[in-house]
Amino acid sequence: MTEPRITIIDVARAASVHPSTVSRVLNGRVELSLLPETRERVIAAAARLGYRPSALARSLRLRRTFTLGMLVPNIDNPLFPPIIKGVEDVAHARGYNLILCNTEDSSEREATYLRVLRERQVDGLLIASSFMADSTIAELRRDRFPFVLVNRGSRGANDLAVLVDNEVGVAEVIEHLVGLGHRRIGIVAGPQTTMTGQQRLAAARASLREHGVKLDPALVAVAEAFSQEAGYRAARRLVLATEPPTAIFGANDLIALGVLRAIREVGLECPDHISLVGFNDIPQAEFFGPPLTTVHVPQRDMGTQAATMLIAQIEGKDIPAPRVVAEAHLVVRGSTAAPATLARTEV
Repeated sequence: MTEPRITIIDVARAASVHPSTVSRVLNGRVELSLLPETRERVIAAAARLGYRPSALARSLRLRRTFTLGMLVPNIDNPLFPPIIKGVEDVAHARGYNLILCNTEDSSEREATYLRVLRERQVDGLLIASSFMADSTIAELRRDRFPFVLVNRGSRGANDLAVLVDNEVGVAEVIEHLVGLGHRRIGIVAGPQTTMTGQQRLAAARASLREHGVKLDPALVAVAEAFSQEAGYRAARRLVLATEPPTAIFGANDLIALGVLRAIREVGLECPDHISLVGFNDIPQAEFFGPPLTTVHVPQRDMGTQAATMLIAQIEGKDIPAPRVVAEAHLVVRGSTAAPATLARTEV
């Protein structure tokens, strides 16, 4: 037979106080002063009886479910687990639970999961999904529904977002390759249906112009997804060209891994024949063969900051700035070197 659930009335009786006093003590309310010994007596009684506050009652009282929803485009992408871990760390510490939805880069799944999360009355959303339409973001904005964008931006200047400094990161990539002597630089861009894909391609073009390097349109390929397979398919045309590039920038590390496969498939080596650079510095990047030169992004910190901003929004607290731009910097490893022809000349 199940034992009856301990209630706030039982605690009040054991501590010889009114139930409202128990509520104030256990909920940390300090608007009414209480003697220290009264607080201690209530806490001791609750512990002795094994009292557990009702999550449902707390939610009804505060009109919150203490649940956050998070949309990610592809859980297989090693970029996202550290971000999710950062979110979970903050959520757990603040008494919130996290519902994670993997959209598989599908706009239909995004729409479905968004509807389900709102029907389940999550308190707010973390949106790392790439394809969510501006109209959907605008609807959240109109409804004053708390949300924070993660690793992507929007056209709303006041939308809360934790972004990567794509311009600085890509500029360091191009400066590094040009500094090594590369002039025939290929780009395998991310999908141009995403803001990240657009920004990184635009930044590469702008940086090449600044260095006086002409970008041959034939050296630009666009991957249909931020994935290894998409990177491989897009890179094949570049590496099979009569005059392939001496270096290739992949818009993220998974695309770069696909590029590496394409390079080797045609009998070339990295970096002996083609140097390679990625973006994100996923945990596996240093274990590529060769270790990948890539732009480091503080992934876990991005999750921490995004969750902190979202909970502050939910709880009506001040947020210093609507956008946090995470620093990005190049990490040079073994996948980049001087062009083979230049190296031979110097020898």
